[in-house]
Amino acid sequence: MALIRFSVGCACVRAGSWRGRDDLAYLVPLTGAATLTTSTLAGIRDRLRRDGFSEVVTAAVGPCQRDMFTADGFTDHEQLHLLHRDLATNLPVVPAQANRIRRGTRRDYEEVLAVDHATFDEFWQLDQEGLREAIAATPISRLRIIRGDDSKIVGYSVSGRSGDNGYLQRLAVSGSAQGSGLGEGLVSDTLHWLRRRGASVAWVNTQEANASALRLYERLGFKPAAHRLTVLHRYL
Repeated sequence: MALIRFSVGCACVRAGSWRGRDDLAYLVPLTGAATLTTSTLAGIRDRLRRDGFSEVVTAAVGPCQRDMFTADGFTDHEQLHLLHRDLATNLPVVPAQANRIRRGTRRDYEEVLAVDHATFDEFWQLDQEGLREAIAATPISRLRIIRGDDSKIVGYSVSGRSGDNGYLQRLAVSGSAQGSGLGEGLVSDTLHWLRRRGASVAWVNTQEANASALRLYERLGFKPAAHRLTVLHRYL
């Protein structure tokens, strides 16, 4: 189910099913924390119940929005590291493996999702709609893939730019190819593309438990932001 945009009071959100589940809604607030009042959140929950959902998870939100959701009975599901990198400084050299990186197309979605499912635990795995949403999340975006010696896709990235901000939306490398520099190649490729596209800073988030991804990003010049992001959950 595609995400639907709607408003309740002064709050505007996008919502739909989480990874194709009929019972679990995914909620993306589009307006600031001040709009997420008790009454607007109650109205949003009513709308989700009418749509047939019995529980909801939020997009990753900052501290102010988290406080508003918590006051409405949401609880933390997971916290994420938020990191940023100044694109005006020296960028990492793109490793030799990057010459195998190519533009991804819709024909690659099935293989891309196979890599995604082999990399992330079930809660975080993308479906086709989720992949399309990730690619469409910014005005300018791209899907990049890298193939192994057998010509099968072993890694991919989704990145995008909105204004001065660049985003590494998704990065996955299959287990058999991890540790071979492919992740570094995909991230470096993204950073150079974002700078060429006019972004001044790159952002990425990663699960707290994903220590290897955190090490990779820090090695490539990312720094922790002043706060973390939180995904919250509530039964309806």
